[in-house]
Amino acid sequence: MWFRNKGKIIKNRIRPLIHDLSDIPNPDYDYVTHYTLNNGRIQRMTESLMEKQLGNILGNNIYGTMPTRGCPYSCTYCCNNTLNKMYSKQKSVRKKGTDSIIQELLDAKNRMPFIDWITFDDDAFLMCSVREIAEFSKKYKEKIGMPLYVSGVTPSTLSKEKLSMLVDAGLIQVRMGIQSGSESSKNLYNRSQSNQQVLKAVKIINEFKDRILPPKYDVILDNPWESEHDLIETLLFFTSFPIPYRLNFYSLNFYPGTDLYRKAREEGVIVDDMEDVYRKHYKRCKQNYINSLFFMLNKYASSDQRVSLRTMTMLTSPVVKWLKMRWLLYGVCTLPLIMNRLSYLFHKIIEDIRTGNWSRIFGYINRKFLFKLQRPL
Repeated sequence: MWFRNKGKIIKNRIRPLIHDLSDIPNPDYDYVTHYTLNNGRIQRMTESLMEKQLGNILGNNIYGTMPTRGCPYSCTYCCNNTLNKMYSKQKSVRKKGTDSIIQELLDAKNRMPFIDWITFDDDAFLMCSVREIAEFSKKYKEKIGMPLYVSGVTPSTLSKEKLSMLVDAGLIQVRMGIQSGSESSKNLYNRSQSNQQVLKAVKIINEFKDRILPPKYDVILDNPWESEHDLIETLLFFTSFPIPYRLNFYSLNFYPGTDLYRKAREEGVIVDDMEDVYRKHYKRCKQNYINSLFFMLNKYASSDQRVSLRTMTMLTSPVVKWLKMRWLLYGVCTLPLIMNRLSYLFHKIIEDIRTGNWSRIFGYINRKFLFKLQRPL
């Protein structure tokens, strides 16, 4: 930490990283000494308030933790790009022992019996060896036995052996960072995984589609250095994936201290840090034609419906662009999505009329569902 004291900048010495994360106490979820802001009032934390805080939009109560810290990669847009330089002489990935992980989860279950899911939000959880994954999976299945969501999956560290053990233990969903299928964009991001490696990992995950929820794949949009050709290359790459899957869209943000931030400053992409960095939301992707194709692809793939490569190639064709028929053809391709949504809504409304659930009927209308078809989830 740096801070200013009477005009002088004080820089705290960078201490060595803690390599055995088992040395760190478990998160403190005490109800006696903790308070929370609830409905504009500061209140003592209670079990019911904690349940409210942990709930998500799907109605699940999720306990999140990180059995590992750090990442071996240094993608130019990521905080690890800076952290790995700060600690260049130390191991970038540190781990918690299996017994320590299990004990933390047991403590969480005891304090919060309403938990439905466990989430591992590591940057690279599958950096753990096969032996470590086997030991963890065995104990997790025996002592925890809850649905597990792992977001720290990288294509180069995923194997069928690891995934099989985790699925048997309770793994219900994974999230994998892919970001781009364009070679020039991957070079800009310092992403070392080849498209062949990514596709191999995607196919491994798809082998378990009958036992887990559709996987989530991260994609970065709104890159000012990307050409339309680069975006189309990525779009066609994702179109080739086996279904079902979901895409997580992120609008490229420039985090201060990273290589990409410095490049953006030097080249005038960032003019005002306050507006171009700190107030820019990483989930608000631009509404343009190519982005809309990504959103459409996600709607189809997440509902286990395929968009053919031929169709996507036609939608991105230079001829179609020259004839100014892009949006017309896009509308034709999204019509089945609209009809499916209308059919779903109609059946739900009929069901709610029968049961007298008028509040939910008004809720459907207020959501303006038709306008959400072109938006990222």
